[in-house]
Amino acid sequence: MKTIHITLFFAILLSTVYVSNINTKPTDSRIKVDTILFQQPEVEYLSETLYINSKYPFEGKLDALKPLIKKADSIRKQQDDCGYVIEDSYEIWNYLNCEIEVSKTEYAFREIDLKSSNYTIKHKNVIFSKKYTLLNFKEDFPVSFIKNKSEEKNGIITINMFSHPLSDDLYIFTFRNEKLVELRYFFPC
Repeated sequence: MKTIHITLFFAILLSTVYVSNINTKPTDSRIKVDTILFQQPEVEYLSETLYINSKYPFEGKLDALKPLIKKADSIRKQQDDCGYVIEDSYEIWNYLNCEIEVSKTEYAFREIDLKSSNYTIKHKNVIFSKKYTLLNFKEDFPVSFIKNKSEEKNGIITINMFSHPLSDDLYIFTFRNEKLVELRYFFPC
């Protein structure tokens, strides 16, 4: 009977030492940036239609734009033979410091000044406006923030995002003092 008690005593003692050793192992709860990037896609795209004030497509039929823009502030002739968004565009309208490329039947926003126009731009569940911050962008598009962000210069940071995988056109987000001030659509020659 003594050997059973002694054996049982040593078994209990050994198991408590083992359990206490397991519980004292240090844990690292930090999340590494590499781990976050590994879980994200390699590149993010703005391939979905963008909407201005949640109603007007970023580009579309000219008749749809007329309720938003009654009269352009100024109109100039399209002079570039390359870098246009609409193939048969012939005019650039300026309205509230925004540039809109226009043909006889279609339009496409090339540059939107969010600071003075008070426009909002909707992409899926993200609303870009003059209240949108660099931190918001980092949360919404972490890969683009890390891979495509320029160095800050005089309080200005730009971030580029391609529209889709098979194209070289892109959207350029301009932040001044960490607030979104401009969204530009760039279509190269």
